[in-house]
Amino acid sequence: METTFDPERPDRERFDPEKHIRHLGAEPVIGLLDPRGRVLPGISGTAGVAERIAAGAEIGIDRIMMKPGSAFALHTHPGAHILYVLRARGIIHVDGTDYAMAEGDTVYVPAHYAHGVRTLGDSRTPLEFLAFGVPHMPLDSSRRMSFVEP
Repeated sequence: METTFDPERPDRERFDPEKHIRHLGAEPVIGLLDPRGRVLPGISGTAGVAERIAAGAEIGIDRIMMKPGSAFALHTHPGAHILYVLRARGIIHVDGTDYAMAEGDTVYVPAHYAHGVRTLGDSRTPLEFLAFGVPHMPLDSSRRMSFVEP
């Protein structure tokens, strides 16, 4: 991803509305991939904005949608991220413990912490949340997460 710099202010990026404003409801829905490049069943997302920041890291946000009965296996990411629950309820498993999540909740997951997310067994509503991360990895990247043994 190429950063757009302002020649008048080389110390600052230039704001590009074509690149830096995205409506998460209008973007194409794509399947998320596991580390082997296979589509995760029942889990999809829409890509939000992402950009390179200081020290070459990328910051970004995506919308994740999980159909009832779906789950992310225990995994890690190279960077920290924050989840914001938009709709429904679910469970996040972090560092050996399950925690309930509901609409409006935010969850911070430190870098390299083993975690997983699952929908509630009796739910008929997809679990939707925003995933904000540094460094950000594209939704369709097989390097977005690394599975770990339970």
